Amino acid sequence: MARIAQLRTLGLLLILLMAVPVLGTTLAAAQETVNVGVLRVERVEHPRQVAPSAQFSLVIDVEYAIRTNATAKMALVEGTLNNAGVELWHSEDTVLTQGGDKLWTVNLTAPATEQTDWILTVFAYYLQDGKWQYFTDDSQGPGFAEIKMKVARLATLEIDLPVSGITVQVDNVTAKTSALGTFALPLPVGETHEVAVPKIQQFENSTRLVFISWQDGVNETKRTILLDGDTSLVGSYRTQYLLNVNSIVRDYAQSGWYDTGGNVSLHVQSSLPAAGVLGSLGLNYVFKGWSGDLASSSTSLNFTMDRPTTVNAEFTLDYTPLAIPIILLLGSVGGVVLAILGSRRGSELTSPQEEVSNQFAPSFCDGCGEPVEKDWTHCVHCGKKLSSSDSVESGER
Repeated sequence: MARIAQLRTLGLLLILLMAVPVLGTTLAAAQETVNVGVLRVERVEHPRQVAPSAQFSLVIDVEYAIRTNATAKMALVEGTLNNAGVELWHSEDTVLTQGGDKLWTVNLTAPATEQTDWILTVFAYYLQDGKWQYFTDDSQGPGFAEIKMKVARLATLEIDLPVSGITVQVDNVTAKTSALGTFALPLPVGETHEVAVPKIQQFENSTRLVFISWQDGVNETKRTILLDGDTSLVGSYRTQYLLNVNSIVRDYAQSGWYDTGGNVSLHVQSSLPAAGVLGSLGLNYVFKGWSGDLASSSTSLNFTMDRPTTVNAEFTLDYTPLAIPIILLLGSVGGVVLAILGSRRGSELTSPQEEVSNQFAPSFCDGCGEPVEKDWTHCVHCGKKLSSSDSVESGER
């Protein structure tokens, strides 16, 4: 019995030794078996429009996941998935391992005639059992993608802005936006064109527009664009209104632009020193109130900017600090003037009094010294002749 058991063990060992080469061959074959988990056309970058007979490129992005290895290739045909036509391009066979994305760039020539919809189909093939296959499901694929392009020489570039009358320049063409705020121009497709709009568009009614940005995020008012089909560039502006503040106080006289709907706060002092010589004399400006488009007696003015606005910050000069000096000065000047006038008045009154005094003063005889009358020819006292002025003395003795 023991010998039989030994023979059985020996036989099993022989069988195992003979099976090892076969098992190794089987494992090697299993490792060489293609195992494709994912092979899908992720996206195809292509122009929306090309000119007839123009040279252009498209980029095929393929996502893949391979357990061991796989052989793949790309193909591009004219037509749809169910109505494929002539093959326009195919790649070389490519070995893929593990997972990731791979890009293929394809250079093509557009048809010579214009077409509204030129349809192309991209296939991502993998080699399985000697046959090229592609996935049609969404879990591992799809391994195909249809694209459409327009074949035409011209495309329309439309500039869409918020209001009419804004100046727009496209290449060498200058125009203004329509009543709807748009401007459209047919241009050669596949070429670069320069577009420019104003940073600030000012109107005569103290209103202006300030450029914000283009809808695609470009902030420059002057830009270039590669026209690959009908394109609409949308720009945005914000509206601003002009605020004018008038005042005899220079620090408060100002003007500026404010966004519509913005809050404006103005503040002045109730009293402040005057400038220059007036200030050196101690004069002050006193605030009286706001006038114009808005009226208030408060030193602070707050309002919403919803239209062009003009306000006046009204001040008057306060002469109170000069009142007492002026009164004293006028009093002094008045006293001097009165003194001068009094002196002149006194001198004017002296001469007539003397004349009156001399006129009525009595005359005396120079002989006897007795008083005589004016019309006497001889002194009645001594008989002396009075016709000579020498014989008469005038005035008091």
